[in-house]
Amino acid sequence: MYLIAYMIKESEKIIIVKTAITLRKMLSNNKNSSAKAGSSLEIVNSYDKIVANSNSQLTKATVNSAFSGKKRSTMATIVLIVESMGYTMTSFAEIYDKLSESDVSRFEDEILQRI
Repeated sequence: MYLIAYMIKESEKIIIVKTAITLRKMLSNNKNSSAKAGSSLEIVNSYDKIVANSNSQLTKATVNSAFSGKKRSTMATIVLIVESMGYTMTSFAEIYDKLSESDVSRFEDEILQRI
């Protein structure tokens, strides 16, 4: 029974990390687009802009938590963040599905150690 509980927790941890990686990639894409577009186009390229674009339904702490990969976020939070950045859940899924075990391991080694 202990082994099953551990496996569920580990699989959930992978989902949390893959979600954080996906959100970070989407935000990075927006930052790159923002740099190319200049200042004339309003692109959501920061946590503050995500919060502002969510019509006050999110706090910066909630957004930060989703991007950190340390805590579970609700589906509603993920949808609000994704849509606030100007993406669809289909776009989210396309990035999420392409992530590998090595992407997860690299994130855990490089990012989670610093947080």
